[in-house]
Amino acid sequence: MKPETSNELRGLVREVLKEAMANRAAPKQGTEAVRIGTDAELQAFITRLSSPGVIETVRSGKLRFTLAQAAPASTSPGDILEGVISEQKISGLAAKGTLVLGSTAVLTPLARDRARKLGLKIERRR
Repeated sequence: MKPETSNELRGLVREVLKEAMANRAAPKQGTEAVRIGTDAELQAFITRLSSPGVIETVRSGKLRFTLAQAAPASTSPGDILEGVISEQKISGLAAKGTLVLGSTAVLTPLARDRARKLGLKIERRR
């Protein structure tokens, strides 16, 4: 496949995923705890802020952020990923070392490529 075609396909997939993610529920309101201990977590937080509607909710004061405590290393039910796992979400999880996918999780091809590049191990829970 030519590099130009590959880049065009990536762009199209990103657009489709962006639209799908924008159609999800409106940004939540209240206070959200954020853990920022690595560059990847910082990037994930910035990506979250740039999601449609989130920055407006923050500016209006309806959504606030606080720093969360570091999570333990063991896998808890909250560490199991569900739903559509995108390339951007993988970048935010780079510090974990292992991705634990739940039974309903769908890993996009771009996300799988990104996980490989980051050296992440992928496990599936049934």
